[in-house]
This record gives sequence, structure tokens and C-alpha cells, in this order.
Amino acid sequence: MPYIDSHWALKSLSAAAFLSFVSFQTAAQDELSELDYLNDIEVTFAATRLPQQLKNAPASVTIIDRAMIDASSATNITELMRLVPGLQSYHIATNASAVSYHGMSDKFPPRMEVMIDGRSVYIPLFSAVIWETLPLSIDDIARIEVVRGTNTVTQGSNAFLGAINIITHSALGHTNNLVKYTSGEFNNNTYFGRYSGAHRLGFYSLSAEVSGNDGSQFSNGEQDPYLNRHLTFNNTFSPTLFDTISLNLGMSSGYSTVGDIIRNPDLKRRDFSNHFESIEWKHATDESDLTVHYSHSYNDIDARSLTAAETGLGLVLGQALLNVNSPFKITAETGKIEQHDLEVSLRQQLNNNTKIINGISYRSASAQNRQLLDSLEWVNESSVRLFSNIEYQTNRWIYNLGLTGEKSDHNGSRVSPRIAANYQLSDSSSIRCSVSRAYRMPSLLEANYQSTIYAPAGYPLPVYDYAFTRNSNLKPEQLDSVDVGVLATWPEYSSSLDLRIFLEEISNGITENEIMSKPELAALLSGKTSKVHIMDNTSEWQNKGFELQYKYQSQNTFKPLFVLNYGYIETRGNRLLSEVTNRVDPLETRNPMHTASLLASATLPNELQISLNHYFLSSVQWIEAHRNVDVDPPNSPYHRTDLKISKKLKLSSQNELSIALIVQNLLDNPYSEFYAENMFEQRTYIQAQLSF
Repeated sequence: MPYIDSHWALKSLSAAAFLSFVSFQTAAQDELSELDYLNDIEVTFAATRLPQQLKNAPASVTIIDRAMIDASSATNITELMRLVPGLQSYHIATNASAVSYHGMSDKFPPRMEVMIDGRSVYIPLFSAVIWETLPLSIDDIARIEVVRGTNTVTQGSNAFLGAINIITHSALGHTNNLVKYTSGEFNNNTYFGRYSGAHRLGFYSLSAEVSGNDGSQFSNGEQDPYLNRHLTFNNTFSPTLFDTISLNLGMSSGYSTVGDIIRNPDLKRRDFSNHFESIEWKHATDESDLTVHYSHSYNDIDARSLTAAETGLGLVLGQALLNVNSPFKITAETGKIEQHDLEVSLRQQLNNNTKIINGISYRSASAQNRQLLDSLEWVNESSVRLFSNIEYQTNRWIYNLGLTGEKSDHNGSRVSPRIAANYQLSDSSSIRCSVSRAYRMPSLLEANYQSTIYAPAGYPLPVYDYAFTRNSNLKPEQLDSVDVGVLATWPEYSSSLDLRIFLEEISNGITENEIMSKPELAALLSGKTSKVHIMDNTSEWQNKGFELQYKYQSQNTFKPLFVLNYGYIETRGNRLLSEVTNRVDPLETRNPMHTASLLASATLPNELQISLNHYFLSSVQWIEAHRNVDVDPPNSPYHRTDLKISKKLKLSSQNELSIALIVQNLLDNPYSEFYAENMFEQRTYIQAQLSF
């Protein structure tokens, strides 16, 4: 597959250079001052780690603020992502979800970084985020910043196609205390509480939640129940006028279910127990900020062991096989994962026109899983990354040049650059062109995936089954992209429009590939021929399309809020699934061509708020849920409308009671999400919240 059309890229850069020259001659200098950051114009750090107005950022950034969160019908965090143009959020099961952006999506989307307050929650053993295990509630969130497009230069390899940063309520600025109860579908009961206070050195907050339900009842009687108990503690204090120290601690435990929901659901309970610790020191002066951030996380995801009877080989042979391969869990989606992240960055205001940030980060990841890594020992991987971004303003132009160099233990070194030029059409509107090259290092699982079932003593072959073999020559994925963005705001009309046009070329895509059959093992495998697979760079594809968001938000009468999102994407490409049979999977149907969402809300007299949410997704054949494009029919397009009605009652000057009714899929048009039998029907919830 050819890379980005060099003529197109050259023409884009030439046009930018020409317009820049013209602007030098005709436009007056348009400098930023500190006052810009005090206005109502939204400021983001997500794209570069520099404080930037959205119109100055080198990438498209969508912000989900607290008003949107309160108006939405979302009952979990992933559903909020439906309010971002081009993002795909989908339920794998009742209590398991995934979020993807422009990727070949299965239940483990690997190409988007997800952070909570800048701390990565990406799990390298599964190459994805396990959303249902996070120690986080919707009520903990102050806002969400989503970078639509590669942000490897800022957040590293995991941000290959985009990045999500979930920003929680700061102990420093949030003093409301509340308790909240939610009851509804599947016998759901959720209890949440948050308390904030002050001490001699600073401020702290403590939040806790217990959430659980019975899950869906499937056609064969299987269910997928869920429980998550989590506790988080945040503490911020300033020992001097120039120094701020933030400490975040959290833990969660519970259980969920995993397994296929295809025709005859096969679901298995999986327990989890997680904790994290994060500390950040910031030394800020008028001209620079020095930040040191360290975080540690530990995830223990477990399931019961397989029994001899469940092997289907008889009690004697089954137990002999399990003894050799112990521990052998009922699902391979388990393991212990530990991560350490240390980052030092220096942000400087060099002059009125120039800002720069430089930094270095070190990441260490370790995992233990015998079934996926073919070892009882911990498998380790570490990486070092240097990053820099400089923003230069002159007249009506803002230039951003970003560069990151990343070195991994097993995957060598790669350098990812991004150059962007933003032209200010007015004080509130701009047009942007950017060109990027990004690399995604293979995850710990992809680089070390080996699945072997050893035979018990007395068998003629030492291996009973050999499903996956490690690929020591696996290379990083590569992305070349060009995007054009327009951001227009009309403060007098409380409106804004965000448009992104993109072209992305992905090469060396990592996918599962069959490299041989094993007829010699057929006798040991009940007469079946086993196959050997490998993770290999055998896919490549192109994405092109556009996304837009129109937003109207006013504090006038009725506090109207209207957000319209639309994404269009065309995907062309292939992935090789078998070198033995030359079977190729065309990727045109692996992304939904159209995604759309609408949020409309108004607050009537007496604090009665009514919100409508509408979602649309065109047909798609999700990878894994539809393993064979020629045989498995795609998920049908769906429309879903949600209603939320909430009422606030002032009990006293400091106490307020809020009651809400949420009806998801109001029109009761059932549709399948991901797996065909995973039906989303009408769901109703009642919420009661007391603030004090």
C-alpha cells in the first residue's frame, strides 16, 4: 500500500507557507497574554501539554464538560464517548464495553491511549483498557478531553490514533459533598458518595462507590452479573507559593464475566482487584513550570481453574493434562499486571511568542499469565521516551512542532514527528493543517504472545496443542496522516463548529496470522487438525473521511444545550489471516461508515431539566464478533433515543435533592451491539442525589 500521497502533502505545506508569507505582510501581530486563559474560551493541555486555546491546538480536541455529562443519559463512562464525533463506543456484554477510534475494532481496541488525570490505564497484557474494572465513577469526572487523531508526539505509543484524558474533580476546587443512589435495569443498585474537606496544608477529597447488577439473561440461561467496589483519595497541598503536590490513591475490586456471546453464549466469571498510587510535584514560576510525576498500578484479574471434567478428555487424562499445565484458568483473559511510570517535564514561556515543553518519561510494565505468555515467570518490558513541543506565534499564524523519540526493550527505537500550522481567521476562529508520522510499539502481549498446552508424560509428543508462537521479529505499526481542521466560534450566538478532514495510512498493522497446520497432532486432538498462529505485521489500511461537531450552549433562560456530532469514514485495506490458505480479510466493513449523536437539553422553571439523546451507528462487522466476513452477517444499523428528566429540590441554603429518571432506548427498538445475541433493549433507571 502506498504511503500518504507526497504530492498532496507537498501542496498542503506549500499552501501553508504561501499563506504564512502573505500574513506576515498584511496582518497585525496577534499575541496571547495570560488574560486569554482567564476568559470563557476553553483551554486544553491535551494536544501538546502546553496551555492552548482550542483554536491554537495542532489537533482536533473534543471536550465533554460537566454540563454535557449531567445532561447525558449515560450510566457508565464509555457511553459518554458517544458524544465525541468519530468515536465508536459499544457494549461487548451487559457490563463490558469498549471504545475505539478509526481502528480495526474488536473487544480489545489497542490504538487509543486512555488516562485518568494523566495516568495511563491502558493494560499491556490485553492491549486495551478494561473499563469495567476502573476505580472511577461518572460523578468523579469534571471533564473529558479527547484528542481526535494521532497524539503519539505527546502521549507516546499508545496514542497511535487518539487519546482520552479523564479529568476528575480536584480536591483544591471542588467542595460539594454528595451521596447518590441509582436503581434500575438488571436489578442494578449503585451507591456513590464523595466528601471534600480542608486541612492545615491543603485540600482533600474522598469518594467511594459500590455498583452491581444481575446482568442479562441469555437464551441458554447464562447471565453476566457484575460488581465493582472502589475507593479513591485525592490530596492537594502547597508547601510554598511556588510548589504544589498532588497525591492520588485508589483501589477497586469485584467481578464481571467474559466470553463469547455468539449463538450459544459461553460466559465465565472473572474477579479483579486493583490499586494505584500517583504523586505529582509542580514548581511554577511566572516563566516556567517544572513537573515530576510518578504513578504505580497493580491489577490482579483472576478466575477459577478448569476442572478435569470440563476438559472433555475424561477425569484421568484431563487431570494429567491440567497437572502439567497448572495453573490453567477457565479463561485466558486473566493475569497479574504491574506498571511504573516516571515523567519529568519542563514547560517554559521563552518570550511573548514562543512556548516550549521538553520532557523524558520511563515506563516499566510486567505481566504474569501462563496461558498467554507460556511462562510462570513475570514477563517484563520497559521503554524510555523523550518528547518536545514548541509553539510559535506570529501575526495570525501559530506553528506547533512536536517530536518524540521512543526506545523499547524489544522493539528498537522510533521517532514520531508532527508539524502543524494554524491560521487565525478571526479572534475566535481558525483553520489548521497538520502532517504526522507515528509509530505504535507492539504491546507486551503482542510481542510475547505464546500459547502452549503441554502433553502429560507417556505421550509421543511433548506438546498437546500449540496455538500461538512468539514472533521475535514483530515490528511497530506505522501511521502517516494529514488532517485539515476548522474551528469556528460565535460567542454572540453561544455556538461553535469543529470540523476535521483526515487521511490516515496505516502500514505494518499487527494482526493474528495462521502460519502452519499441524496434521501430525490430529490423533492427539480428537482427530482435529491443529493450527499455529502468530502475531504479525500482515495488515494495512487507509482511513479517510471527516468529522464535525456543532455545539450550542447558553446560560440564558432555560440554559439550552445542543450538541450534534457526525463522523464519516471510508476504510480500504486488507489483513492476511492465513499464510497456509492465503485467506485475506477485506477491511472495508470493519468500521462503521457513519456515526452520529445528538444531545439536546433545556432547564424549565422550577429546576426541571429535560434531555434527549439520540445515537446512530451504521452497519459494521466487528472483528472477532464477525470472524468470517463472507458468512457472518453484519450488525444492522441502529437508531437509539434516550430520555432523561431531572428535578432539583432546594432543601436549605446548603442542601439540595436531585431526582432523575433515565430511559435508554425510549422507543424500545432492540438492536445488537458487537455480538449478535447481545441485544440492547429498553432500560430504565431512577437516581436520587443529595448534595450538602
